[in-house]
Amino acid sequence: MEERRDEAVDERAAELQVETTDEDLKDPEVARDAADQILKESRRRTEQAEDLDPDDDDVVRRSSEETATEPE
Repeated sequence: MEERRDEAVDERAAELQVETTDEDLKDPEVARDAADQILKESRRRTEQAEDLDPDDDDVVRRSSEETATEPE
């Protein structure tokens, strides 16, 4: 599991380095740290979403089209 997580961080860091205009993110370690934080936050939000009651009318729902990322 840890190896897959490291792989995901490395992949996201590489994407950040290509996509960014921020010179700091051109540094591989800075990009890796940023990617790690992005993925941790994403996992945290996913865990929160899993705790939501699907029958609660106050829960805002989005279609998969609204939340989907573009295929690579």
